[in-house]
Parts: sequence; structure tokens; C-alpha cells
Amino acid sequence: MHPLKRRFEPVLLDRYPTRGMTEELKQRGNFPDYVPMFAFPNDINIVSSDQRPRSTWHGFAMTTENGSKLHAICVIIWIPLNSQASDELEQRCEEWRKDNMTDEERELAASLGERLAQERAKLSQLLAQLPNVPSGSESREQLEDEISAVEEKIGLMNDLLRPVRHGAASKIEGLTDGDTGFWIPRAYGILGREANMTSFWKEWLKAIVVPMTEGGVQRIPPSSPRMGVWQPIERYVMNLCTEAFCPVSSKTQVELAIRELRLFARQEASNELPGSRNTDLYALFRALSVPNIIILFEYALTESRIIFLSSHTSMLYLATRALVDLLFPIQWAGVLIPVLPARLVQAIEAPCPYIVGIERRYEKVELPSDDFVLVDLDADMIESTVQPTPLPRHQRRKLLSLLQMAAPHHSRCGVPTGPPAYAIETYPWDTFLSESSATYSSKAPPTNLAKYVGLNSNAFGSTAVVPNSYNPPIFNAFLHARNEQSLSRGYSSSKSHERPGTSSTARASASPPSPRESSPTSGHFPPPPPTPSSRNDSGMALQASLREKRSGHFDAASRRSSSFGMTRRPSAPFLGHASNLSVTTLNTDNGGSTYAPSVYAQSTIAASTIVPQAAAQNVNSNEGTCWVEGHFFQTQPWDDKLICAICDDRAEEGMYKCSSCKLTVHNRCASQVCLVCDAAFHPDQIRAAFVRCFASLFYTYKKFLVPATGDKKKAGLYYTFNMESFMKSLPHEHAEYIAILSQTQGKSNIS
Repeated sequence: MHPLKRRFEPVLLDRYPTRGMTEELKQRGNFPDYVPMFAFPNDINIVSSDQRPRSTWHGFAMTTENGSKLHAICVIIWIPLNSQASDELEQRCEEWRKDNMTDEERELAASLGERLAQERAKLSQLLAQLPNVPSGSESREQLEDEISAVEEKIGLMNDLLRPVRHGAASKIEGLTDGDTGFWIPRAYGILGREANMTSFWKEWLKAIVVPMTEGGVQRIPPSSPRMGVWQPIERYVMNLCTEAFCPVSSKTQVELAIRELRLFARQEASNELPGSRNTDLYALFRALSVPNIIILFEYALTESRIIFLSSHTSMLYLATRALVDLLFPIQWAGVLIPVLPARLVQAIEAPCPYIVGIERRYEKVELPSDDFVLVDLDADMIESTVQPTPLPRHQRRKLLSLLQMAAPHHSRCGVPTGPPAYAIETYPWDTFLSESSATYSSKAPPTNLAKYVGLNSNAFGSTAVVPNSYNPPIFNAFLHARNEQSLSRGYSSSKSHERPGTSSTARASASPPSPRESSPTSGHFPPPPPTPSSRNDSGMALQASLREKRSGHFDAASRRSSSFGMTRRPSAPFLGHASNLSVTTLNTDNGGSTYAPSVYAQSTIAASTIVPQAAAQNVNSNEGTCWVEGHFFQTQPWDDKLICAICDDRAEEGMYKCSSCKLTVHNRCASQVCLVCDAAFHPDQIRAAFVRCFASLFYTYKKFLVPATGDKKKAGLYYTFNMESFMKSLPHEHAEYIAILSQTQGKSNIS
């Protein structure tokens, strides 16, 4: 076996709380022993590469000893192998070459490596000349042609070198990044009980990992005392885990600062669907076609053994979370392992319902002999040994029609099937984009779920959205933070360089500004406080100062600000606000709510017989127009005020602008648009379509709830359900399907 094909068992390098923090561990619970195995589900291997491998991310879930769930998000980056280990590994590789390769193959590999290094150096020289040559001149065209020829040579040599790469030296001067040419992975993660905080955790991890990529993430503004400087990772961990409490309800939100970024954590309101503000549906709907999603939904309702397969670990996690959330109000009662490590792959033989995800690169995977469903997320394929139990005909036709109108990205916008770019790597196109724009907004986006649940079926799709209400995606969170309207976060309207105050200081001009002293850094974790208190406990105490609201609406003044990495000016504390590294601001402003009072609309939704038809559309890019990830770009007249959302450069001739979300990009940058346009995908309408499907299935169930008596009343039940009478009241086809559902575990666990 080649030394680079050997795999190593991952180990835990550090954690918080540390093993010695016994009091803190009592509050947070025991740290699971098998976290490294889930962070690296296929173990660790050393990679030989001329460039730093791409960063990836994924999530996973673990079950604790008391049966509760722990949810985790981790980001994996690659760091150079140290010189001593690299020298030893290179020696073993050389021994392998002598034993397994001919002299001719080794000479070919060495020669290609040298020529490739020369061409790479030539390309660097040509690119350095490019800014000094006037655009549109003959010399500019000649230089660009020469650059294209060199790039073509490099691509050809890379293809020739790939089969014999093991025969070349691991490090090629002028070609290899890093000191050794060998790279090892390292994971940074967050583990907690709050399932609806995973999107926030991901964005937080992406932000603190940026400096560790050593320039691998492009277009990040340099650190400065005014904008903020990078802090040691220990400082960020302490801020997240001890200084910023976890929001305990939808009436509070927490703001954390990483340099100029402002990240907002918030809970879902109690009257919202689980995961409606956290779970990403687009990844599943991009990977699979709508008909396949309905088939998958039918398999899940009947509690089949479902196996997700993908080359990308994060895609397994995203698909699993989306499927489970779409089952609401039925709770998945089977085994749920979004990412199944290779060491536990035998679990797919378990004779019970499960949803698991396995990577395509696992070796020696033997699928069950029968009764399983294999979902290939990379190829939009579903294979099974058994046919799914279909939904009743009318409910299935209605669901299919509504989903095609709510998610026209495949049929009308030309989006191909397959995982989205943000599920393949952490920083697509080396940019800090975000598919979770709500994390960077101080105001929670309004939900329209109640509106869509009771909406006429013919009005689904773009017609149900207020014109010009689509927002462009965030393709650079740092530039978004810079360009965001500062007034909503308490900035002064003047052009001063003051740090933004809290919501209280924004309204009371007589109050002094927040302190601007430099936040301290720490290279170790401090001991726990003498009287520890959990973040939830502190949150409960602070919540008492809030006035009751009908639902969880956030405004710019109702948030917690936890900022550091900024230079601050000393100031005296003011009433009700002590000078602290982590500033708490809870507002009593009773603004209008944008949350839905309830996700349940009028009962007439179940009786609808309208089945709208979503017409397919031919998507052709021609001169002056272009379709990219659901964005319909049109060429704009020259306007020097336009700025590209991708590269942040000034306008050039042939700028593209999306007709729906108004995203503006250069012609050359259009291919880097990898976040879907809001007009091509409506997640609230998708959730409403599934809610309407369940409302139709259980239309008259309330009539058959009767007061509990006898042993059931003693057991704490207030009502019992008369299933027999309910079944008799249903049409024949409908009753047959409900009879099948009544035999599942999930039917008895309806939320």
C-alpha cells in the first residue's frame, strides 16, 4: 500500500470545557467519547498536493446516554505537515517508488513536475504585467492570448502528471504551496443541544477559521484598529461559551462580533414549524427533482430504511435535516444518523426504520439484502427493493403541483440537479458567501407561512410574493457588513469612526458611548467562576425584563451585543448598563410582529380541489441574457455607479443584473453565482405545501378526540383518539392510506 493511502484514527486535540472543569461539565453534560469519529467519518489520511486542499464542513447528530440528542457542526481545514514527519513520509514514498515504479515512469513524473513549475512561474510573470497594460489595446489582447496559452499548457501537464503523481517528489519548487507539499486535516466544531442554532454555528465557525486559511479566502478586508483585528481562537471560544448566553426564547436574540461581522442568534417562535428558520431546504431540492422528493417523502412516511449516498459529507447532513423537518407534524421515530462513520457502517443491516447517510468513498460497503431505499444525492436517483406506498391520488397530485410552482428552479430556471456549491466546500470560489442571510441581519425576516397555508393554489409561486421584495444573496459577508445600513445597528449617521452603540445608547443621545478599550486575549481557558451559572439560567433572569409579545419578533433594538476585537474608548458605565466585554441590551419596545400568530389557517384548506399546472419553460441563454442558479441576468447599460456583488469592483461594459433580485455582477463573474435567486425557490411555500398535504390527510381528526377516561386519564392523558370512527368517516382510498400510517411509530408521536 502506498504510504499516502494509509488511514489514521482521528483524535481529540482540545476542547471546551476542559476535562478538569468539573462544575462546568455538570451543567453542560458529559462530553461524548466518539466526537472525532463523527468529525472524520472516513478517518484521516495525508494528502500530497501542490495547493492547499479545499476546506469542507458538515454536521452530525449524536445520542447521549440519557437518550437526548446532541447536534454538531464542524469545519475542516488543511494544514501543512510538519517538516520532521514530512521527511519521514517522503522517504517511505521513495521506497515505494523504487519497489513499484519503473525508472522511466519516475523520470517522466520528475520531468513533468519541473516543466509544470516553469510554466507556473511564467504565468505569474504574465499576470503581474496585466494591470500595467491598457485595457482594449492590441498589446493587452496579445498578453491575454499568451496567458491563455500558458494556462492551457498547465492544464495539459496537470492531466499528464496526475496518473504518475506518486512518482514525483511531494514538493516541487515554484509549484507547491506550503513547506512540505503534504497536508493533514484539522476540524473545528461546536456541539450542543439546540438543533435550531446549527446555521448560526456554521457561520460563526466559518468566520473564525478565515485567518487559518492563510489567504485562501479572497476579498477579505485587511485587519485594522477601526474595523477590528483577528483574535486568538481561544478568545472567540470564551466569548461564545461563557460571555454570550444562548437565546432562551424567540423574544431575545444574541449578537456576536467577529471583526466587523455581526452575527445574530435567535430561537424560533413557539408557533412556528420546527426548523423553519434554520433548516436549509434548497440543498435537498437542488439535488433531487420534485417527483423524486415526493417518492422519498412517501418512503419516509411509511418508515422505510433510507440510506443517503453522496460524495459530499455536508450534503448528507443537509438532506437528512430537510427530510425530517418536512415530516412535521409526524415525528421521525426511527434511528437518525445524518452522517454514519465508516467504522459503524454495519449499522445499515439493522432491522428497524432508519435514515442514515454514508459517503461514496467508503470502502467495502455492503447494502442490505432487501427492504431498503438508496438515495443517490449526486445523481438524482432513488433505488429500492420495494415500491413506495403512494399518497392518496388527490393529495399526491396537489402536493406535486404546489411543489413545482414553489420550486421552479429545475423546470423553469435551468438549474441542474446536484449538490449546491456550499454543500461541496466551505468557501466556494474562495469567497465568504452565506446561504443563511438571516444570521447577518439584526431583524428577523418575516414568515409568510400562515398566508401560504390558506392561499389559493393558483397563486403559488412568484405571483404570491410582493413585487420587488426579493433580496440579493450574500456573496461576501465582510463586504455585506461594510455596506449594510449602519443605522439599524446604532451607528451614528455622521462619518465618525465611533464603535456602534447599543440600542439604548442609540435612543438616548445623552448617554456615553460603549467602551472602546481593547478586549483582552487569552492563550488558555480560565478556571470556572466560583458560582457558575448556565447560559440558559442567565437568559431566564434577563428575559424577565422584557414585556410580553404575542410572538417572537426582533427589531434592531432587541438584541444582545457581544463584541470584541475592536478598539474601544474608555467610558463610565451608565444606568442599567455596566461596562463589560459582553454587552447585554434587552429592549422593551413593543413593535409590530412579523411572525405568524399560528401556522394553522382555516380548515377549508383541506377541501381544496384546485390542482394548478406548472408549465415548463425553455431556458436558453443568448446575447444579452444569461441564466445562472435561477438568476435571470440581463445586460445593463453603462452605469459607473454599479458595483459587482462578487468581486466588489466597479462596473464595466456588459454588466449583468438579475431581473428579480437585482443582483449585479460582471460578465466574467456570472459563473461564480452559486446561491439561488429567491424568485426561483420559495422555502416558505414548500413548507406550506407539505402542511396543506397533512391538513388534507387529517382533515376531520378533531371531531374524534374524546376526553380520556380510566387508566388513560390516570396516565396523564386529557384526550384519546377514536381511530375506528375516524377511519369510517374517510373515503376508501384515503382510509386505506391512514390505516397504513396508523401502524407506524411516527403516527403515535404527532407533534
